[in-house]
Amino acid sequence: MRRFKYPFSKHIDKKLLRKRIDLLDNSARQRYIANRRFRQIFGTLFWILFVFFLGIMIFLEQNIEPVIGKTLYTILVIFVSLILPALLLSYPYRKLEKHYPPQSLEIIPKDIIAIINIKLLKYYKIPENYIVTKCYDSSNQLLVDKDVLLFFHNDKLRIVNDFTSTIKDFGCYEFRLNEYTLSYGKNEDIITTEIETEKFYLSLGKRAKPFINNKGENYDYQRRLEIH
Repeated sequence: MRRFKYPFSKHIDKKLLRKRIDLLDNSARQRYIANRRFRQIFGTLFWILFVFFLGIMIFLEQNIEPVIGKTLYTILVIFVSLILPALLLSYPYRKLEKHYPPQSLEIIPKDIIAIINIKLLKYYKIPENYIVTKCYDSSNQLLVDKDVLLFFHNDKLRIVNDFTSTIKDFGCYEFRLNEYTLSYGKNEDIITTEIETEKFYLSLGKRAKPFINNKGENYDYQRRLEIH
């Protein structure tokens, strides 16, 4: 088994953010931008104060540490450089925050998701013959209760996130045919497909087993988006 990931996922995240902002109406977009700038300004102010106070404490180290000891000096440095800036900024932040209320972003429609995910589809070599199924359990907890997409490439099974409904990318898991065992299992009243390797485990929907056994061939793709 190997796992690899699209190396420019941050570019896709930025593209997604721009699309979500574009879906807002003008007033909502202005509120979102104003709130983001407000938080960025206070974040910048915090780091400026942090560097300023830390510099002062380093400059005064030889005068203070011999008097109060190394332990108390370390505590004082943490308080002055980290806690004091937060305390100084907390009052003006609370006062101004009501003028820059947060603005939630819109849910991305599937047609826009498809456009954003074109590079991911090409990078992972996702063909038309794939299925989407639910992950009920896994040794990687990030996959649990997520919909995953199964397909074959060069006679190897690949599993990625369901890029038909989300742009979140946990990478691609690729398995050689002799690298895993396949069986049916049970999750409460649901029949599942169990995929196991020496160091990895997945519990998927029932339909995954015949799809994998047939290497994606002769499958009814009209039903591929039924997650069970």
